[in-house]
Amino acid sequence: MNINPLYALPNLFTAGSIFLGIMSIMFSSNAMFEWSCWLIISSMVLDGLDGRVARLTHTTSKFGVEFDSLADIVSFGVAPAMLLYFYIGGEYSRFGVVVSALFVIFGAIRLARFNIATNESEPNSFIGLPIPSAAILMVLWILLDIKYNIFDADYGYWLLVGAFVLSILMVSNIRYPSFKKIKWNLKTFVILLILLSIAYLRPIEVLGTLMSLYIIYGILRWFFLIIKMLLKTK
Repeated sequence: MNINPLYALPNLFTAGSIFLGIMSIMFSSNAMFEWSCWLIISSMVLDGLDGRVARLTHTTSKFGVEFDSLADIVSFGVAPAMLLYFYIGGEYSRFGVVVSALFVIFGAIRLARFNIATNESEPNSFIGLPIPSAAILMVLWILLDIKYNIFDADYGYWLLVGAFVLSILMVSNIRYPSFKKIKWNLKTFVILLILLSIAYLRPIEVLGTLMSLYIIYGILRWFFLIIKMLLKTK
């Protein structure tokens, strides 16, 4: 049976994502934290490309979906968790170990639930925070700390608390918008150009702010819906 060689193309992007994730772990273990952060961000770029390449070349497959999930565990679960532990978690003994481990475990649960829920179609919104979003936000927090020393020796545990909150959000029922089916028009294009222009000037600050607002949006929306339901029951 002849196999279309194009089927290897998206899987090469996925393999590249795993490779960068493993490199990030190695860099973290050698205290090269800024390099480790950028490797995870680069891994996310490849992760975003594999699915799009598969759809463009009509080479989507069950193998590709499963391979992509395993790649996400490495690149957005294990790699950020090890980065967190080597960067600050090791200074807080068992607390650092537990938070780092839970990030991987809850990320795996999030991926398993996502794969079950999206067997037939892509969702308009995600139930629970996507693991790439959690990973990238944690990486951005660390990059901001490297640049501005936000979490100094007395407040380093707040970074672990933030990582724990991200872990909980991944397995929560809080919905987050998916931008895969966004409708492109002139207004959207202009907004995107403005954001990209600002991000070019201050990439870490802008991306960190946007991702933090994305997280806060989901939490506030969930609180609003809870209050709305409570008011209806009265």
